[in-house]
Amino acid sequence: MTAPRTSTGAGTGADAGSGTAAGAGPGTGTAAGAGSGTGAGSGAGAVAGRGAGGRRPSPQAAYSRWIDACTAAGWRGEPTAEQVPLAAGLGRVTAVPILARWSVPGSACAAMDGIAIRSGAGSVPADPASPWRLAASSYTWIDTGDPMPAGTDAVVERERVQLSADGSARITGPAPPGLHVRPEGEDFQAGQLIIPAGHCLRPIDLAAAAAVGHASAEVARRPVAAIIPTGDEIRPVGSALGPGEIIDSNSLMLALRTGQVGAVPMISAVQPDERAVIAAEVRRAALAADVVLIIAGSSAGRGDYTAAVIAEVGGLVVKGVAVRPGHPALLGYARSGQSRAGRAGRDGRAGAAVPVIGLPGYPLAAAVIFELFAVPLLAALQGRIPADRAWQRAELACDWTSSPDVEDWVPVSLTAAPIGQDGSCAVIATPGRRGASAVSRLMRAHAWWPIPIGQAQFARGDQIDVQPIPGAPHDVR
Repeated sequence: MTAPRTSTGAGTGADAGSGTAAGAGPGTGTAAGAGSGTGAGSGAGAVAGRGAGGRRPSPQAAYSRWIDACTAAGWRGEPTAEQVPLAAGLGRVTAVPILARWSVPGSACAAMDGIAIRSGAGSVPADPASPWRLAASSYTWIDTGDPMPAGTDAVVERERVQLSADGSARITGPAPPGLHVRPEGEDFQAGQLIIPAGHCLRPIDLAAAAAVGHASAEVARRPVAAIIPTGDEIRPVGSALGPGEIIDSNSLMLALRTGQVGAVPMISAVQPDERAVIAAEVRRAALAADVVLIIAGSSAGRGDYTAAVIAEVGGLVVKGVAVRPGHPALLGYARSGQSRAGRAGRDGRAGAAVPVIGLPGYPLAAAVIFELFAVPLLAALQGRIPADRAWQRAELACDWTSSPDVEDWVPVSLTAAPIGQDGSCAVIATPGRRGASAVSRLMRAHAWWPIPIGQAQFARGDQIDVQPIPGAPHDVR
């Protein structure tokens, strides 16, 4: 994956942060559209870089400042709705509640194949296990799902019915009221809430919506994430490489992850290390996107223009975040402007703010920054708080030291180790080697271990909490 053009200082104690899940706003649990900070950093001129003591803001503080500034600049962080056929609704997020248009079943119906009867009819013996007879006029053959005939309240399954020559039925065992009968509305009642707003639709949800009378669903529009790779040395996927050239695998990784979280990726051609060219591409992308991701150029090398570009096209809010890997990350916004054809930005307003993230070029750093900032933003634009990842308890396989002033995201591999004769196992977490540039570290990892700010020393055998990575090679939980 794409590496930055200059050293980012990854691995130093300046990389910082606080080890919480990347929820709706890192560790905040609030919707991304609701600015929760104090407004510090709002506007193009106020940049939250290193504060008192030269410290970068934590991911939580950086996210809040960023959202506040975007909101102050006119960004609307709420979803917009659209109607889609149920067949196209998988993975979409409901914009409004779905209510049952009718009851299911619509009337009392048989739950078994057999005969429909009125309980108590016929010559029922004192011993409920004894056979008894029912006249031919006192029962009706019925199949599973058929409406119950008027005056009947039980179904005797075929296996317990023997017919006589005169048409009467010899029945073994009892037939109390309600036997093998599904009452009206047993599954869903007319008007009942079936699916709440903000719910990510699963196959069974869509089947339920169809069962209660819907052919379509009102869902949040899928947000668009523009991905802009930059760098003179970066080449498109599939290119033959010359000396010093690098394949743009970061764009592929981020585009596919964008799809996983319900958004639509829009990848630009690789942009050269020219400030004016990158700025023009960001402005173009902001017309069609809900968030713009600029890959690489966020550090302080001679060809690193991302910070200057974000300031030029809108406003730079956060320069550097206390997280490792990923400390050179940039947060700001672009003004969507207006196209030559007179079309305004994605939300229909010329000049509206569009959030921008400057991601470091190292693969692990790009992945971490995407999880911390893009994932909660894209979730908010779909009207939901991203579900907390399932934290998993694991035993640390070795001693480990982290910088105490950073939120250190460490990829770990997970293995199961037997701990008893009953077959129980402990989950062992083995951290990978340090370094944000190695694609293999992330490819082979099963989980992230976010180490909170203030924690530094860990011993082999310590119990730690890790977050399994979606689509990891295998599951040892």
